[in-house]
Amino acid sequence: MFTCVLPLVVGCLLGQLLPNVTQIPGLRMHVLWLPGPLLLGWLLCVPHSAWRTCVLSACAGTLLGALLIPDTAVARLLASLGEVALVAGTAALLLRWRGERAVLEGYREIVVFMLLGCVALPACSAGWQLLVRGSGAGALPHADLLAAALCSSVSYLLIVPAVVSIDRLVRSPERRQGWHWRSIALALTLLGALGLFWQVDWDHAAITPLLALAPIPLLVWALIMFGVSGASLGMLAVAVLGMQLGLEGLGPFGSDPPSHDLVPAQAWTLGTGFALLFLGALSEQKLSNHLQLQQAYRRLGEVTGRMLVVQEEERTRIARDLHDDVNQSLAAISIRLSALRNQVGTDARATVVELQEQLLSVSNDIRSISHELHPSILRFTGLASALDAFCIKRNARGTLRLRCRIEQPPRLRDDQELSLFRIVQEALNNVDRHAQASVAEVLVAVHGMDLVLRVDDDGRGLPAPGRRPVAPGLGMISMEERARLLGGTLVVGRSPLGGTRVEVRFALDTADETALDR
Repeated sequence: MFTCVLPLVVGCLLGQLLPNVTQIPGLRMHVLWLPGPLLLGWLLCVPHSAWRTCVLSACAGTLLGALLIPDTAVARLLASLGEVALVAGTAALLLRWRGERAVLEGYREIVVFMLLGCVALPACSAGWQLLVRGSGAGALPHADLLAAALCSSVSYLLIVPAVVSIDRLVRSPERRQGWHWRSIALALTLLGALGLFWQVDWDHAAITPLLALAPIPLLVWALIMFGVSGASLGMLAVAVLGMQLGLEGLGPFGSDPPSHDLVPAQAWTLGTGFALLFLGALSEQKLSNHLQLQQAYRRLGEVTGRMLVVQEEERTRIARDLHDDVNQSLAAISIRLSALRNQVGTDARATVVELQEQLLSVSNDIRSISHELHPSILRFTGLASALDAFCIKRNARGTLRLRCRIEQPPRLRDDQELSLFRIVQEALNNVDRHAQASVAEVLVAVHGMDLVLRVDDDGRGLPAPGRRPVAPGLGMISMEERARLLGGTLVVGRSPLGGTRVEVRFALDTADETALDR
């Protein structure tokens, strides 16, 4: 009712009434013809199943308008119904030949629309009106069929792209970046200033043709700021303003005395509208490619995040198998060796003891690997205790001296703590493999409303600015993705210790802030 029926009924009704409301001595006309372009715009936007509703709504508005003007009811009704049929056929052809792109997005689609919608359709509509007039059905609102065809061509050029672009704007919220109340107020102010500028009575005759160039910067700015929808609406407003002022003898298309000749204004509108439509297609394709790239990055991020989740699940399973199965089997073997030690002679007993010690060492290594694969202490005691235990173990088994400083971090969600722990693990693995460092520091602190994680080392640092940059490895990509999943950023730079600093910063949510206050 509100998306198809009501707009088309009201639009077609107004289109029938406007030629009789706007009275010009000796001629009945208005600057735009609404019913056909409105119907064509709606048919290009709605699914094919809603076409019947749109056509019936347009016919209802046309019939209602014809009944309100009984002196031309039969002629008006026949001419309008014929135009409805022509519009439906044109819409079917445009949708069939549009290719894989959206409506009026590609250059081929725009050329086809110009040929069919702005040339063939107005010409056929004018020819149909000629047949209706020759049949003796009555007078038509446009006595001059050439003027009617030109008015119809301008109307299709202005209204159809505006309807299509507004529909695209409503369906895609990501295209509304420039639509803010301040920019809209500025656009209306500039449009009002243009109207005042055109109404000034310039004495110098050479200035009048230059007035036609005045709206060009406004239209280009609207295209840049609001996209194709803003440019289409701006072109529609500028064209209507110029033609209405031209009828009163003002602006770049007026004459003294007024001749009520809209041909100069319509010719300017057609030329400017065609050029703006092609520029809009270029802008629309660029925006569509940008949105598709953003969507691809978003999907890639979702896939990467899911892979990290699957990786953690697999690590948990492997850690559980190592701890519950392999270690239990090693414990059973150790018990069998203890029994065997009491049964063998003195010479073989030393060998059995040595095997038990090696078995115990292997069991400890497996337990350590299991804890690194899935730090169970993280789930039960939190990030601070898990990082302390991790630093103690790393200091006990390697030459890298690790210092951990945790400054009262809040208790985060399990997935956040796990991501931070994995980032520390990966950063320190990179320090071990590449930095040739002797000291590393880990800091977890709250700065304002952000949680900050820093890993510093005194190693070789980043490559010199003149050297060729090295492509990031899987470890760096993993840290960046975990930082993105936290809703923050990862920055790699110079450390005060002389090596490299890896810093992760993300905003604490409301639950984290409440835990911090407590």
